[in-house]
Amino acid sequence: MNAAKTLLEMLSRYGVTDVFGLPGETTLAVYREWNAYPGIAYHMCRDERSSVFMADAYAKATGKVGICEGPSVGATHMIPGVAEAFIACVPMLVFTSDVALDTTKKNMLTGFDQTAIFKGITKETYTVTKGSEIPFLVRRAFRSAASGRPGPVHIRMPHDIFGHEVSESEIFAQKQFASFPGVRFSAAEDDARAAAEEIMSASRPVMICGQGCVHSGAWEAVLELAERVGMLVGSTINAKGIFPETHELSLGVVGARGGLEWSNRMVTSSDIIVFVGTSTDSAATDGWKLPDPKISRKMIQIDVSERELGNNYQVLPLMGDARETLYGILKFIRAGSCAGTSEWVKEAGLRRGEYEERLNEFERSLGDAPHPLAVSRILERTVPDDTFFAFDPGISAIYPASFLRLGRSGRRTAFNFAMGALGYGIPAAIGAKIGLPGRRVIGITGDGSFGFAAGELETAVRLGLDITYILFDNRSFGWIRGTEFVTRRSPLSSDFGMFTDFAEVDYVKVAEGFGLKGFRTSSAKEFEKILKQCLAEPGTKLIALTSRPEDELLPPVPGWYRYAKSAGLENLYGMEGIIL
Repeated sequence: MNAAKTLLEMLSRYGVTDVFGLPGETTLAVYREWNAYPGIAYHMCRDERSSVFMADAYAKATGKVGICEGPSVGATHMIPGVAEAFIACVPMLVFTSDVALDTTKKNMLTGFDQTAIFKGITKETYTVTKGSEIPFLVRRAFRSAASGRPGPVHIRMPHDIFGHEVSESEIFAQKQFASFPGVRFSAAEDDARAAAEEIMSASRPVMICGQGCVHSGAWEAVLELAERVGMLVGSTINAKGIFPETHELSLGVVGARGGLEWSNRMVTSSDIIVFVGTSTDSAATDGWKLPDPKISRKMIQIDVSERELGNNYQVLPLMGDARETLYGILKFIRAGSCAGTSEWVKEAGLRRGEYEERLNEFERSLGDAPHPLAVSRILERTVPDDTFFAFDPGISAIYPASFLRLGRSGRRTAFNFAMGALGYGIPAAIGAKIGLPGRRVIGITGDGSFGFAAGELETAVRLGLDITYILFDNRSFGWIRGTEFVTRRSPLSSDFGMFTDFAEVDYVKVAEGFGLKGFRTSSAKEFEKILKQCLAEPGTKLIALTSRPEDELLPPVPGWYRYAKSAGLENLYGMEGIIL
């Protein structure tokens, strides 16, 4: 069997059904063999960066290892997506074809040292030097991507190896590594017992779940532990959906990206914090102030990777898979041992209720404006409860993270807040929809991100995907305007627009040009009507909403609110939009 066919045969044996890529001359030998593998769908993208974002969201939505590929000339375009996946611990295989290695020093067109650029942003990077290495390297890549601290693995394939013959005796798969976690292990029993004792001694316990919890499929274990001990549960923005946000124990998203004043205050007031599958990064901890390391409290951290255990806080470390370790702790939680948490749960309910009253009052004050808060609430009450959401950074992500409550737990969202590069939401929705063909998928983006990935709307239409996109149009890179506003603590001058502002764009016409149905509205009521229409009809749709830039309507970011309050600006320039 030649090496090109061997590659496809290996993917087939791992149960791969979807590959995201973009064609190039150096990969043609693989394409010639593809018709023999009708079970592996090839999803052609318009940009190699998008192919990685699609594989990223596909992995988040399905729990399978994402697969993407690109030619030598496009390998550099894949870097933003691979870097995001590496920092966010998203398992994927990244294949790049290449020119013959013996021609690179002769200045062969499109040839460069791919290994050097992928080395720092992947778990491993391999260069295939002969076709017979492919089965071994593919097995190693799946094991590495799906085990331990998951992440992307890169395989570089010079095009001249595709004709090499490979012994069929070498072609076999280790199928348990086709999804993640590939293998599971729990923290030691003594460590689980110690953690249980600490939890049972607490009266104000909080659990903060990160994306590692979602990767582990730990939502049932999280719910069982929370209910058994009366523990409040918050999530990082990347783990939104791990816990039902309508539950009385839910804090929703906490931290600096999606966290609210009342929920962050509950974290501050806790006497024990259990971190599960979170890197305790700056976004989740509001710059390592939430919790404040100077305030003494007990902390436990569960993580599959030694590099994260106690990295930013002094903790009782439990190394192991999130789901298995939580069940291990549950074995030592004695019935009735945590009755003292009832007042803690009651306090959370009171604070949540007070906050909801403020929120409802503010929402009524908006009238019919399609404020991002109103959009989030409309989505909550309109879309099916198993809908999967893909978000671009900016107001596209922050408002839904704070105000769109997800009542059903599981794999529900794709955010890219490890790096936060623009242009994620449109391709991410495509990857998620391909992985979840029977579920609704909604992509939420902004006009800044739209410019990075608009071409993928054609991809969605060509592939016949039922996706509804919602676009916030504030004619600017609004997050930059908001950051500058709170840094200056004064309104921005008109000439600052040279750095951030766009000309007017008719996004409905752009969408229609790609074959979508397009809608525009400046009315919340009309948006709800259009949304229901989009949900009832098949195909790819786009709804453009007129919005204001973030310096005129600061989103719910705790650090920004502190700046505004210190400058006495909380009621100026649309600052009434801050609902923390």
